[in-house]
Amino acid sequence: MNNLQITNSKLSRVAPKVGAFLPTANPVEWWAEKIAHPTRLSNPACNHQSGAVLIVSLIMLLLLTLIGVTSMQTTSLEEKMAGNMRDRDLAFQAAESALVTGEKWVINPLNTFSCNASAGRFWPRDKNCDGTKEAAQVWDDINWDSTDSVAYTGVLSNLNSNPRYIIEDLGAANCPGGPINSPPSGCTNYRITARATGGSTNAVVILQSIYSRG
Repeated sequence: MNNLQITNSKLSRVAPKVGAFLPTANPVEWWAEKIAHPTRLSNPACNHQSGAVLIVSLIMLLLLTLIGVTSMQTTSLEEKMAGNMRDRDLAFQAAESALVTGEKWVINPLNTFSCNASAGRFWPRDKNCDGTKEAAQVWDDINWDSTDSVAYTGVLSNLNSNPRYIIEDLGAANCPGGPINSPPSGCTNYRITARATGGSTNAVVILQSIYSRG
């Protein structure tokens, strides 16, 4: 009993010295706290972290997201450009086919020209075939449907609709390689105009040629 009291007495005398360098004056409480929070007490610098790694990670994630979105937009734009070019090429090839068909009609000597809107044959600036000159060119003022142009009857794939063409009688002209007459004579010039669309109505191509027939 006396030994215990002496021990307690020593502890009570030593306690003030312990408090001088321990976080608490009670050594039992100090050891309990150290055991419960070993990391915090053994590495006080952990209590002063500012989250720099998290901030850097978020910035890197944002940059990667921006790069990914930009790449997707570029790819989408390139696909649209490729599609538009293909659409335009289809329209161009279709217009060429219709133009050649109109030229063949002019070349054939058995075909006689007469102004007839429903047959796609006109005089210049006269879409009504009434002899009255209009302000707009025929090919720029008609509807390009069955009432004012001729449809190409060949087989073409991947088109929104078959191309169409018209023929205009431009009047007498000097024949190529022949004498220069005044007024012009010897041949007749015909202007063939073909219009075509591609896979959609957004791509439109109009081609023209002038053919001289004697």
